[in-house]
Amino acid sequence: MTSTADILRGLPYFSDLSDDLLERVCETSEQIVIPEGEIIIEEGSDSEEMYVVVDGELVVTKHSGDRDVELGRIASGDVVGEIALLDDAPRTATVSAARLTKAIRVPVAAFEDLLSDPRVVRRMFRTVTSRLRGIEDTLRHEERMAALGKMAAQLMHELNNPAAAVARSSQELARLQQELTSATQALAGASPDVRVRGRGDGNGQLSALERGDAEDAMARWLSSLGIADSWDLAPALVEEGWTLQSMREAVSSVSEEVGPQLARWLGLSAATEQVVDELAIGARRISELVRVVKEYSFLDRAPIQEVDIRPGIEDTIILLKHKLKEIDVSVEFAESLYGVVAAGRDLNQVWTNLIDNAADAMDGQGKLTITARNDGGEVVVTIADTGTGIPDEVASRIFDPFFTTKEPGKGTGLGLHTVHNIVTRSGGTITVTTSPTGTAFVVRLPGVV
Repeated sequence: MTSTADILRGLPYFSDLSDDLLERVCETSEQIVIPEGEIIIEEGSDSEEMYVVVDGELVVTKHSGDRDVELGRIASGDVVGEIALLDDAPRTATVSAARLTKAIRVPVAAFEDLLSDPRVVRRMFRTVTSRLRGIEDTLRHEERMAALGKMAAQLMHELNNPAAAVARSSQELARLQQELTSATQALAGASPDVRVRGRGDGNGQLSALERGDAEDAMARWLSSLGIADSWDLAPALVEEGWTLQSMREAVSSVSEEVGPQLARWLGLSAATEQVVDELAIGARRISELVRVVKEYSFLDRAPIQEVDIRPGIEDTIILLKHKLKEIDVSVEFAESLYGVVAAGRDLNQVWTNLIDNAADAMDGQGKLTITARNDGGEVVVTIADTGTGIPDEVASRIFDPFFTTKEPGKGTGLGLHTVHNIVTRSGGTITVTTSPTGTAFVVRLPGVV
C-alpha cells in the first residue's frame, strides 16, 4: 500500500512541501475509501477535518428551500472542508461521494501544521476565494429564482381573490340582469307610463346595528307586498340609500297593481349596482397588484437612476402582506425625502430581506416600525421589530457570506450579505442594534440634495 506521504507528494497541492512537514501531517491523517453516495461532511455539523481527494469525485450541495442545490465538484488532487476549518465555524454545505472515491482525511491538528507553510496558505486562500465566488454566484442565482417563484406564487394567491370575486360577480350580474329584464317587462306591461324617480340617498352613514334594523324593516315591508326575494333585495336597497319612507313614496306614485313590481325592480336595480361596484373593486385590485409588481421590479426602467425610496418600501409591504397580516405595521416618512441614486430593483431587495427577516423574528406577531428621514446629506431608513433579538455571539457575523441563524434548508446565509453588498455598492452603510426586546437595522444612503 502506498504511504500517505508518498500520495501527497504526488499531488501538485503538496508536491513542494518539506518531508518533515509531510511526515507530521501524515502522522494523524488516514487514507479512506468513500462509497458512492456516502456523506462525509454534513451541513451544520462541527468542523473537525478536511479531505484530500486522491481518486474519484466528491459533490458539494447546500439545502435551499425544499431541495438540494449542487454547488460544485471536487476532483482528484483537490481539497475540501478547509473553509470551515479556517473560519472555525459549522459546515456551510454537505459533501458526499459522486462515485467510489479514495481520499485522505486530515484532522484539524494536521491542518494547523499545514498552515505553518506560507505556500500552502497562499494556495488555500486562492482556492477558498475562487470557491466562495462560485458558490456565492450559484446560491445567489438560486435565491433569486426561488424569490421570483415565491413572489409569483404570492402574486397568484393575491390575484386569485379579486379574480374569483370578479368571476362570482359576473355570474351574479348575469342572473340579476335576467331578473331585471323580466321585472322591467312586467312593470312596463302593467303601466307603460311609469317613471322611476331615481335611487334614494337618505341613509347616510349607518352603524352596523342601524343598518341591520333598516334591512329588517325593509325586508318585512317588501314581503308585505308579496315580493318573494325580499330578504335578498333589502340589503341592496339600504346600501344604495333607499329608506322605508322613500320606497313607500315611490310605490305610492304608481297604481296598486304596479307597486310591488316597481319595488322589486328598484331592489334588483340596487343589487345590480352593488355587483357592478364589486366588479370595479376587483378589477382595480388586480390592476393595483400588477402595478406593484411592475414598480417593485423596475420593469422598463434604467438600472441606475434617482430613486424615491417610499414607493419601493410601500410596494414591498403590499407584496409581503401575507406575512404581515398579524403584525402591527407602522410606517412614517419625512415630508420631503431626498432621492437616492441607486438600482431601484436592488434597493427593493434590501427592503424585502429586512422586512421579511423582521416578520420571521417576530414569528408573525408583534410590531414592525419603518421610518425614513433626512440626516445631513443622507437618507436614513430604520426597520425595527419587536422580536427576541440577535444573540451577541452571532450579531457581529450576520453580514458574513453563508452565515445564517436559520436551520438548514430555511436560509442560504446570503440574504443579509446581499443586503450589505447592495447598500455599500450604493455608497451607503448598514448597521444593526439588537436586544432581547427587538432588533433595528439602520440603512444610510447618500441623498440627492
